[in-house]
Amino acid sequence: MMRSIFIVDDQLEVLEIAVAIIKSVMPEAVTTGFNDPIKALEAIKASPPDLILSDQLMPGMSGSQLLEEARVVAPGTLRIMMSGFVPLDELTVITSAHQYVAKPFDAPQLQRILERTFAARDRVPDKKLQTVVASLRSLPSLPQVHHTLLTELENNRGASAAIGQMVAQDAGLSAKVLQLANSPLFGRDYLVSSPAEAVFCLGTGMITAVVLSQTLFKHYHANSHPEFSLPQVWNHCWDTAALAQCYCRERQLPRQAREEAFLAGLLHETGRLIFIANFPDQYKAACDAARLAHSPLGPRLHEVLPAAPCEIAAFLLDLWGMPDSVVAAVSMLEHPEKEKAAGFTVVSALYIADQIASRETPPDPFPPEEWNAAYPRSIGCPEDIQQWVRT
Repeated sequence: MMRSIFIVDDQLEVLEIAVAIIKSVMPEAVTTGFNDPIKALEAIKASPPDLILSDQLMPGMSGSQLLEEARVVAPGTLRIMMSGFVPLDELTVITSAHQYVAKPFDAPQLQRILERTFAARDRVPDKKLQTVVASLRSLPSLPQVHHTLLTELENNRGASAAIGQMVAQDAGLSAKVLQLANSPLFGRDYLVSSPAEAVFCLGTGMITAVVLSQTLFKHYHANSHPEFSLPQVWNHCWDTAALAQCYCRERQLPRQAREEAFLAGLLHETGRLIFIANFPDQYKAACDAARLAHSPLGPRLHEVLPAAPCEIAAFLLDLWGMPDSVVAAVSMLEHPEKEKAAGFTVVSALYIADQIASRETPPDPFPPEEWNAAYPRSIGCPEDIQQWVRT
């Protein structure tokens, strides 16, 4: 498939190298370089590319400004920021990029990012949905940034204070971070009293999950549908995340898996938010049908929408470069048996946690969907969902 890629960097040597790398790893793509962001924007308006890879620090227009302009005039274009260094207090600047690539980068790294980004979009055949999801402003919670923050956090305790100050500026976010740090999930015998200490205790993986979910829910609050209760869905996601993490701990999965299960739990309803905001009439029709039939909402959504909410959520998370296991867990939420891996995984944890949370803290007023009773047995877990209890 023919792709068009624009690369923008004011340093000619860097630009030439980047163009050469992309041409070598994706020879089928038409790659064009620009050393002037203003001229790049003119070209974007004239003929939107499939993907833009832009530097951040450029004269005349920053990369973040360019990508925001591109988001508006070419909403279906995929957007990646590349930069050598982003200070902690400037992370909020990068809000229109789907991903952040730290310079210097090598050919294999860039190839993986480009291939995954295009593959994520291609898995959603509906063009309108592609545009809707790609046009969303992502958050300053990009994976590469978090890897950098995690390194700083491990090597310099002072970094937690800087991140904690950012968290502390949002009262709701601070409350959730402190609630999580002090929850029985972590078994601490002392009180975590400040956002900075909470950040240090939890690590950026957990902070990522909370920031992403909080920002997403705030973004969609103004678009609430009559059939949609923001607090209800948020409580469901929070309980799902906590349960998924507990089950990973019970099954002795490593810490990274536990954090990824928590992240998947908080974000698994993202597709519902996107549908409510962009397809309100179809969502209402599905709700009306579910109410009349006294049935779960999920099957009715399948009847009126071009893709399942979990598939759209997975598309967005894939664009953001979220961990593969998180994307897989969300994408296979309705059919976890499709996972090729054997045994208990993040996919398993999310599915079982969502099933239990849907009965205890349901995301909507409709009956919960029937669960796949054979699935837990196939992965070595109790067959009866009632045997799973909160811990």
